[in-house]
Amino acid sequence: MNKILLVCALAISVNVYSQNDFLIKGVLKEHGSGNPVPFASIGITNTTKGTAADGNGEFMIAVDNKYQKEKFKISCIGYRTNYVSIDSLKGIQHAIINLETDASLLDEVVIEEAPLNPAEIVKKAIESINENYLNTPFNMEYYSVITATDISTNKEFKLETILFGCSEGYTGSKRNIFEITQMRASGEDHLKVIDYNYWPSFEIHNADQIVSSIKAGILNAKNLDKFKSKYLGVSIFDEDTVYNIEYYAPKPTKEITGYVVAPKTYKGNIYITTNTNAIVKHEIITDQLSFSIIYKKLEGKYFPYFISGERRPKPTVMLSKITNAVTLRSIETKNVKIIDYKTNEFRNANLVKFDKEFWNTNYPTDLK
Repeated sequence: MNKILLVCALAISVNVYSQNDFLIKGVLKEHGSGNPVPFASIGITNTTKGTAADGNGEFMIAVDNKYQKEKFKISCIGYRTNYVSIDSLKGIQHAIINLETDASLLDEVVIEEAPLNPAEIVKKAIESINENYLNTPFNMEYYSVITATDISTNKEFKLETILFGCSEGYTGSKRNIFEITQMRASGEDHLKVIDYNYWPSFEIHNADQIVSSIKAGILNAKNLDKFKSKYLGVSIFDEDTVYNIEYYAPKPTKEITGYVVAPKTYKGNIYITTNTNAIVKHEIITDQLSFSIIYKKLEGKYFPYFISGERRPKPTVMLSKITNAVTLRSIETKNVKIIDYKTNEFRNANLVKFDKEFWNTNYPTDLK
């Protein structure tokens, strides 16, 4: 497939915060309709730095001055990839650029001898995991923002954390473990009375089934015959064509879902590249929880760069809506720091001191 550059929608404001970096805030919009484009990848070329747009198409990223000659690579499933010069954005306060859909490009896509059996497509993706994902340990750093909304008052409590993690890699039954290095809370926590555990890395553990130590869900080859799947066609992501597979479990047992209590509903969508069989997006929906994870190619391998989730209300939190959006900040594959597995990532937030300078530099709340 030929490399295609396109026009992308970006409303941007820039503020300088130190000698070494400047902050770029933007929003992605669809050309023609003006609708926001959510969950797009915004990566800095020739680095492992980047971020993702939120559900409203908005994003914010601190850029070191040494990267100002690089470009933002912006990718989203269903849209054409674009490269935007970072240097050209400095000083622009309200630029609006449109992101174009992939419809015209798909008219030209011809997939020869495509395995239209959806179960076979998923099977090939499972068999290709060792080739598409890193098999050795690596570090990742994420920005998580959990929002708990009191439905009765519409008031929000927000918990922002920086998660530093270590993955054992994607071979066999591997694990991820995280520790909280930065934390900021705002608003009144209406769930404090029940000591609700917000657990910022919860969505990562549950959505990244490729590395799941319990090997639950459709990405366990032993479970494939327990699911019904449907081939929905192809789309475009990061200059690749991808299969879209829809699936559901007629009988969602504890064994195939990995849940302590089997959900009544268990279904999802999975997007797999047509050329390398790499899983680039996976959505999981149950009556208890829902997750979405998007993988980004860095240094020839795929890494999870954006994870989102919604936690369905239990009786104790029936009047609350709890969501989490987790965005990749950086990946380190060479000088890997191994985290002691005795670290308690559930509770170590109590040891984290508020760092005002960090938050003002990277995620200021007063940016206009």
